[in-house]
Order: sequence, then C-alpha cells, then structure tokens
Amino acid sequence: GGRIFLQLWHVGRISHPDLQPGHALPVAPSAVKPEGNAFTETGFKPFVEPRALELSELPALVEQYKTAAQLSMQAGFDGVEIHAANGYLLDQFLRDKTNQRTDAYGGSIENRARLLLEVVAAVTSVVPSERVGIRLSPISPANDIADSDPKALFSYVVQQLNRYKLVYLHVVEGATGGPREVAGGFDLQVLRDLFQGIYIANNGYDLEMAAKARQGNGADLVAFGRPFIANPDLVERFKAGAALADFNQATLYGGGAEGYTDYPTLQAS
Repeated sequence: GGRIFLQLWHVGRISHPDLQPGHALPVAPSAVKPEGNAFTETGFKPFVEPRALELSELPALVEQYKTAAQLSMQAGFDGVEIHAANGYLLDQFLRDKTNQRTDAYGGSIENRARLLLEVVAAVTSVVPSERVGIRLSPISPANDIADSDPKALFSYVVQQLNRYKLVYLHVVEGATGGPREVAGGFDLQVLRDLFQGIYIANNGYDLEMAAKARQGNGADLVAFGRPFIANPDLVERFKAGAALADFNQATLYGGGAEGYTDYPTLQAS
C-alpha cells in the first residue's frame, strides 16, 4: 500500500497582503522584497517588501510547525514532509541573499540553519522520525533566492539533519520546474553521500533518467511532479511503455478543475 505524507509549508515573503489576515505584511527573516508576482484571488500582483520577524516571534513559529504536524497525523496522514525548499520561509532563513539578520538566526551558516533545525526538532518530538521527511532545493533560484556558498551551507544542513534520523531527504535537483543545471551550482551527489536516510531525487526526470539514477545508485527513489498532473495513471503508463500526455502550462496555477482533475487515463483517452 501507498503512504501519504502531508507537506508542511510556510511561504514567508512569497505571499501578499491580500492573502493575510487584516492585510498584514508577509513575514520573512529580513525585509528584502522578492522579484516576481504573488497569486491572489484577483490574479497576479507584485510581491511587496515583507516584515522582518522579531526574535520573540520565532518560538511561536516553531510551535506552529509542531501543531501542524500533530494535526496532520490526527487527520490520518502517514507522515509529514517539512518543506524547506523553493524560496519559502525556511529556505529564506537558510540563504544569505534573503537572510540579513545580525542575531542568532543570521550571519554564519550555523545561525542561518538554526530555525530549520529547531523546526525539525519540534516536528520529530511529536511525529516518529521514520514518518518525517524534508524537502530542499539547494541550487534552485526559485522565488528570487540565492546563497553565496550553497555547497557549504547545504552540506552542513544535511549533516545536522542526520541527528534526527529522518526517513528521507527530498531534493529538487537544479532549478525548481526548470533546468537541472544551474550556474554556480554544485554536484548534489555530495548531499546524497552525506545523508544517512533515503534520498529522493526530483526535477525533470523521465523514465530513462530515473532508471539510470537507480542503476547507478544516484538515488533511492525518484519523485515525479509535473508528469503526474497530466497522467493520473503515470505508473501504469511507465509499466506499459505508453506515451505520456503533456500538461497545460496555462492552467497550472488556475485554482479550478480544468487542467488539474480532468486529464484522462490511458484507458479513457
């Protein structure tokens, strides 16, 4: 049988006052405005400059992750995945382009990793670690994020994560939803070698690439995202060697059923 893990998100600055209670500013490690647009109920609007979180607010933030993890399990999920990728809040704390703090949560790699590791400690205090995974995107520029030394940063993060015996490390290899090669990137197999649990590779894989990654032991598992949207029976199509349907880019963030739940299976098409 399958297992369903719920992904725990906090998007930090990748939000908009229209989406916040009382039209409050989104929060972030530092007041650094991202380039790009937020998806709101009235369409895309430019991101705003976020409010820097106060030191006194961080314990409650960690507690929110803990509560969310508990509620996930009560709701019947098999586990949770801590989303620390794609330029969202935990990633914003990790990287020096977005984290310009001068307190215990900014500056050195150890300080920038502090919030993430506190969240991992909190979540694993209420959910068994064999039911907790984590998602990282070490070289992705998604949501206007970057780091001056991603190899050193993420090598440290992964080594520290080993203390918590998480079931898996889920890595976006390359740019989120984009090319696998990123300027100034590094060989992510370094992280695969460092991590002591299951390594899940993700981003731009097809069946042939996935098979090669497994044969060469470059990954324990391979995750498919976009192909699953247009191919609800993706596994069956892989088994049968059938052609894959392509997804409609225009409806990916539409919010309706079209382009989400209306792709036919192979038998129905």
